[in-house]
Amino acid sequence: MSRHCFVCLFLAVKLKILLAMATSFVYVLVIAIAIAITKPNVAHAESLPAEIALPSVFSVEIGGDVEGSHNLYLDLDTALESGARILASYSANRTENNDTPVTTRSIVVGFRTDPMALFSGGLDIEQWGDNDTLLIDTLRLALEFNTEQWSFSLRPQWRTLTLTTDCIAIISARCDTHVKVKSTGSAVDVSYYSNGPWSFSMGYSTQRYDKKVAALASDTRLQFVFSAATLDLATGLEDRRSHVGVSYFLHDSLWSITAIKSVSKVTGDASNITVLRYSTDLNKQWRIRINLGTQSFDNETKKAGFAGTGLSYNW
Repeated sequence: MSRHCFVCLFLAVKLKILLAMATSFVYVLVIAIAIAITKPNVAHAESLPAEIALPSVFSVEIGGDVEGSHNLYLDLDTALESGARILASYSANRTENNDTPVTTRSIVVGFRTDPMALFSGGLDIEQWGDNDTLLIDTLRLALEFNTEQWSFSLRPQWRTLTLTTDCIAIISARCDTHVKVKSTGSAVDVSYYSNGPWSFSMGYSTQRYDKKVAALASDTRLQFVFSAATLDLATGLEDRRSHVGVSYFLHDSLWSITAIKSVSKVTGDASNITVLRYSTDLNKQWRIRINLGTQSFDNETKKAGFAGTGLSYNW
C-alpha cells in the first residue's frame, strides 16, 4: 500500500472518530434536556429559596444611532417548574447609512437547563439577516459550569450563510441566485462575582469559514455579482471578538460598562465598542434600563454614538 493510501486511511479513521464523538455529545445533551424537563432539580430547589428563584421575564427595547439607524428588540425568558428556561426573541434593525436601506431581522428560539445548577446546558436556533441580501442560520450549543462566585461557559456554533446574488442568468449561464458559505465558531466566557457589589466578565470568540469571504472586499469583480447592500452587510462577518466588562450593584440598581473589540473577516478592520448600561426596579415587577455607547474603527478617528432604552416585566 502506498504512502498516500496510508494517509487517506488515517484521515478516514480520524474523521469517523470525530463524528462518533460529536454524535455522542449531542445524544448526551438531548438526554440531559429531557431529564431537566421531566424531573425537577431537587437539590437546587432545596438550596434556593422560592423568593429568590429566577422569574419569567418579558423585555422590550428600542434604540438608534447618530447615522439614522434604529432597532427594536423583544425577548421572552420563561421559567419552567424544573428550573429550566424556554427562550424566544425577535429583533429588527433598519440601517440608513447606504443608498438602499436594509432591515435585518433576527429570530431566536432556545432552551436552557436550570441556570442556577452546577452544570447547565442548552440549545439555540437562530435566523438573522435579510432574505434579499444576506441570511445566516445558526445552531448553537451552550455549556456552563457555575459555582457560587464563578461562571464558565462554552458555546460552539454552526452557521450557514446565504448570500443573494445580483447576476443575471440570461447573461451568465453559470449564474446562481444564491451562494452558500459554511461557518463554525466557538465562544468562551468567564465571569466572577465578588462577595461585594462588584462583578467582572471577559470572553473571546472566533469564527471559521469554508470559503475565502475576504474576497468580498478585495475582489472588485464581485460588485457585479452582489448588491452594495449585500457587500455592506458582509463586512460584519467576524473573524474574532473579545470583551471585558465590570458591573456594580447598588440596592435595586445595576451599573455596568463593557468594552468590545470585533475584527472583520472580510475587511480585517477592527471595531471598538464601549457600552454603559444602567437598570433599576420601578416596582416588584417592572424594571427600566438605559444604555449609551460609542463605536469606532482602528483606522478612523470618528466615533458613532448610539443609545437605547427598555422595560422588562417579570412574574
